Amino acid sequence: MNIAGFQPNSFVDYPSHIAAVVFVGGCNMRCWYCHNEQILDTKEFLDENEILAKIEKNKLFLDGVVVSGGEPTLQSDLSEFIDKIAMMGLDVKLDTNGKRPDVLEKLLPGGKINYVAMDVKAPLDKYHIVTPTTTESEKVLLKSIELISSSGVDYEFRMTVIPQLTIDDVVSVAKMLKGKKAFYLQQYVDHGKGFSSHPKEFFLEAQKAASEFLPTFVRGI
Repeated sequence: MNIAGFQPNSFVDYPSHIAAVVFVGGCNMRCWYCHNEQILDTKEFLDENEILAKIEKNKLFLDGVVVSGGEPTLQSDLSEFIDKIAMMGLDVKLDTNGKRPDVLEKLLPGGKINYVAMDVKAPLDKYHIVTPTTTESEKVLLKSIELISSSGVDYEFRMTVIPQLTIDDVVSVAKMLKGKKAFYLQQYVDHGKGFSSHPKEFFLEAQKAASEFLPTFVRGI
């Protein structure tokens, strides 16, 4: 695996878990606000065996491992890496943008993953304000949403609400996800782009409106 970063423990990246976080390099999206943009095109990677040894050493103090990125589903040996974590007796959470449903289709039925978090960037017709996309991309995103929600694996959908998005946009996504398990709204954090995040009142109103369609929660306000 092309491991570009590692966090030995986190209390916030995996619900109800203390987890190590593995960040892989490379991504098939280029979201303008990406907080991990420094690893998207990096050629400098950590030694996988050393990372696994660190996880093994600390596993008594961990509940699981988060595989994040970048975009993990681009890694050809993702399945094998997940197997190595599972052999330590740790749960695995996968973070994904949903653009590789073919990979999810292979991973989800095998019980390899215990939790999936998929980022829904915006209403599908507004993905272009976040990252370049095509009509074909919209189709694969919808396929990933259905694969995840019907897999039997614990999951969430989440949306970083950038300043350009409105409450109507949040509601549009909630309608698309109607009946799913959980929808999390996340605060945009500016990393030198010069944009202000939405106020708390915006999120409370958006949460109330979206909750009509599925359980909706707010993080980071």
